[in-house]
Amino acid sequence: MYQGDSNTRRAGAFPQQAVVDDGEYPDLHIEDDLLDSADEITYHKGKRVYRLEYDSEVDTPSVAVVAAIAAMTRTDPMDLDPLHSVIDTSAFDDLFTATDHKRWGRVVFRFSGFEIMASSHGVIEVNPR
Repeated sequence: MYQGDSNTRRAGAFPQQAVVDDGEYPDLHIEDDLLDSADEITYHKGKRVYRLEYDSEVDTPSVAVVAAIAAMTRTDPMDLDPLHSVIDTSAFDDLFTATDHKRWGRVVFRFSGFEIMASSHGVIEVNPR
């Protein structure tokens, strides 16, 4: 599913950076209208990643990824590059949207200069480095 990172392909483009205050990685809040099942992203020092836990019966994984990156960069989601430019969002959503059958797995890809790990457990982890 990985198709590259459109930010790194564009000449002269620099990856976006996570918001950092005084060397600390703060917990971040999701915009109110983006996700119904989650409102905060927490930083996990041990893994050095931001983690968003959401309910895949309520929100799609692709929307969760966009919400996480928008919160981390304090960018309007409409101003981000389209997620479908780096991953097949229909297949991604189909893979991790809740079903009657248990699905186990994870997908790792780059988007907006970040490494994203999405798991079948309703977890999005974003490496801010």
